[in-house]
Amino acid sequence: MRSDGELWTREQLGGLREQGFSPPAFAAFLRASQRRANEARAQRRALAQQARQWTALGAVSWLALAAARPGGARASVRPGLLWWAACGLMLDWHLGMVETLDGRPCRLGPPDALTLARAWLVPIAWERPTPLTCVVAGVSDAVDGPLARRRGPTRAGRDFDWIADACFAVAALHGAARHRLFQRWALRAEATWLSLGVARALHAYFIGLQQPDRSISRSARALAPLRMLGLLAGAAGRRGEGSAFLGGGALASLAVSAHELTRRAA
Repeated sequence: MRSDGELWTREQLGGLREQGFSPPAFAAFLRASQRRANEARAQRRALAQQARQWTALGAVSWLALAAARPGGARASVRPGLLWWAACGLMLDWHLGMVETLDGRPCRLGPPDALTLARAWLVPIAWERPTPLTCVVAGVSDAVDGPLARRRGPTRAGRDFDWIADACFAVAALHGAARHRLFQRWALRAEATWLSLGVARALHAYFIGLQQPDRSISRSARALAPLRMLGLLAGAAGRRGEGSAFLGGGALASLAVSAHELTRRAA
């Protein structure tokens, strides 16, 4: 059973699709989304205040990082703050999604904090993924799922978790390519895996008007620790081992997903 928020989103995306994703249709979609965000903010003031506090904490953390390490951190604080401002705006715009899957309003919780922590790390990974950054991202990704299931999954957690994962992975891939931390074949394999995953999700949302079928990538997700291990090895300067784990994990993920799609089509 879909919640009221999901039904509203499906209706709006359906109208956007019917109008061929034209610029006027996108403008109307954004205006409708802004009105709904304003309504959610007015109706759920405590949640809006909590979201603002979390956004402020992230901004202060960026400033503290720049103050503690005035070299590279100071140079990256401006893009970091701009990125975090965009994350805060996205959170503020989707307060209505902070509800259980059956539509009951709730507060932001520890799983949401872990997801936002990965989003906070994106500018650092974009510059250059470090072992510490990779460990924090990997641990937060491993922990927020069980926490969400124990607390009760939310629409925001369900939809934004994979977005935070994808943003961090793309940023880490960019930073790794910039500093030649991996061999080219491994970078291309990982980029292919990420691109197909994002394309499949966007097609499900905007064309299929439904949640992406996560069962297709569920088996491949078991290989995520292998890819993360490769990213960690590359960030630590072990280019050969990192390429083998990252590229091998990506190729294996592609093979597993292709097998699942073939089995379903048969």
